[in-house]
Amino acid sequence: MPCSHGFPHPPGGPTVSDELLKGAIDFHHHGYPEISFEALTRMEDADEIAIARGAGMAGLVLKSHVYPTVGRAYHLKNQVPGIEIIPSITLNHSVGGLNPMAIEFAARQGAKMVFMPTWSATHDIERGGMSAYLRNFIDRAEGLQPEKGIRLTGSDGKLTQQTRECLDAARQFGMVVCSAHVSPKESIALADGAKDHGIDEIIFSHPDSHSVGATREEIRDMAQLGAVAEFCALGCLPYFQRIGLGDFADILAEISADKAILTTDYFFEWAPPASETLRMLIGSFLMLGMSEADIRKMVRDTPARVLGWNDGDFERIAREQARIADVAE
Repeated sequence: MPCSHGFPHPPGGPTVSDELLKGAIDFHHHGYPEISFEALTRMEDADEIAIARGAGMAGLVLKSHVYPTVGRAYHLKNQVPGIEIIPSITLNHSVGGLNPMAIEFAARQGAKMVFMPTWSATHDIERGGMSAYLRNFIDRAEGLQPEKGIRLTGSDGKLTQQTRECLDAARQFGMVVCSAHVSPKESIALADGAKDHGIDEIIFSHPDSHSVGATREEIRDMAQLGAVAEFCALGCLPYFQRIGLGDFADILAEISADKAILTTDYFFEWAPPASETLRMLIGSFLMLGMSEADIRKMVRDTPARVLGWNDGDFERIAREQARIADVAE
């Protein structure tokens, strides 16, 4: 059975960062196995998610670079009630790429989020992103070349018919669309073209990452198109340090906290549970002088709005968590 508690509070009880973690929704959570059994994580999924529940988090989006997470989410929901485990699909070669039928299969099994290609994106292959990391585990990843990659746009810079069919499937099932590892220019075309399909808001996936490499101007352009920029704890981990917290605060000043979310996005055996890393980000931003209201927007309010949640969803989850805590005692 998974553990039923979160990490202990500091002496004197919960702090502001603990309170801000309550109700948080992580839009980018990787589990195990991911890519290969050799790519270890610190904990089993059920234990890590139970810690997030114990911290009062409301939900997380379970993401995989390889397969739809609908089956895993279905079973984890039974193992760890009291927290929403939201499945997703990523449009890599492993699911047929830009495949609207794969989106429908996933949606009819509960998937609420569609990630555009990651390691299969031409842009990622050209930049040596996730596609390069795969080579540590997958022999055939050596064959990933730009000419075999996936692009969302044609030579005219407009969305391809395949991309539009995927957007139509996402709209049909009310799914959230994330740009993933495609180029900033493709992301801008995606955010703009999605409006033709009734999708007014997409997630601009980790624009600061090496896989994407967006400029400040491109981040602002995406925000003006209504996109929400994702910033991941991964980028602040010691090995990566791809963005300083001060730089992040500067970006927020340009686009506003209403247009940003904080997520985790990692799977390493040396990394702490994702909920703890999210708490570290929250606490760090508090020390920088960021307001509690802005932090709450990024970890709770904006993810909930994008998902279409209301106060009733949070109340239902809180009641279930209280019931579980009472049983554990």
